[in-house]
Amino acid sequence: MEDQDVRSALQEHVSEAEPPIGLTGKGVLAAGRRSRRRRLTTAVAVAAVAAAGIPMGIVSVAYPDRSEPAATSPCGEKSPEESPEAAKVRLSCLLERAIRAYVTPADPLRLEAYPTPGKMLYLLSSDVGDRTGSVFVELVTNDGTLLSAGTACEVQVPAPTTCSASLIRGGTLVESTTKKPGSPGFVFYQAAYRTEQAIVSITSSNSTEASTDERPDPPAQRELPPLSEAQLREIALTPGLVP
Repeated sequence: MEDQDVRSALQEHVSEAEPPIGLTGKGVLAAGRRSRRRRLTTAVAVAAVAAAGIPMGIVSVAYPDRSEPAATSPCGEKSPEESPEAAKVRLSCLLERAIRAYVTPADPLRLEAYPTPGKMLYLLSSDVGDRTGSVFVELVTNDGTLLSAGTACEVQVPAPTTCSASLIRGGTLVESTTKKPGSPGFVFYQAAYRTEQAIVSITSSNSTEASTDERPDPPAQRELPPLSEAQLREIALTPGLVP
């Protein structure tokens, strides 16, 4: 992305009322479309981290408790003195291990950092396997604001096809599936996890083609996204994935 484009987009973002799960992604993704030919679709991008939706079935699921990484973690641990560059290295390591446990990226994974007043935003976008599917990651620091599982799906924008929310390890996990009527077969899954410290959003789509004004919903290139709902959940809940 162009630095000036991204910074302008992010400044516009954080000055607005923030949606319940986090950033809406519009400005960030608009800048991304201009500078990267292969990107997740506008629909995926806008949905990422915003984790938006209409009132669907709200459920409370007791996922297995997962401890934070030990001091011997190969990726290290977050510390109060951690610099943005050190955080980027640590987060890249965690994402590399988590994503490659399920799929093979088509290109080396590259996590990009964008500091803004009071926030740090990290973005990762990659085609996977034979370039018929993709994964998109957004990590952003949180100001301590939490989200109720009872209202998480009711307030999300844009509206996914299905949505569920649950409380886990002191945070709210929102899982959604979105299909686009303008492109039969196109679908993306998303898992967004919000704690007091961070908002983590992982999205996978069954297309790698970029959206355009003329074609906002790109065609499906495979039956389903390369990462399943369960796999996205595991990645989103990776211990230590805090910017």
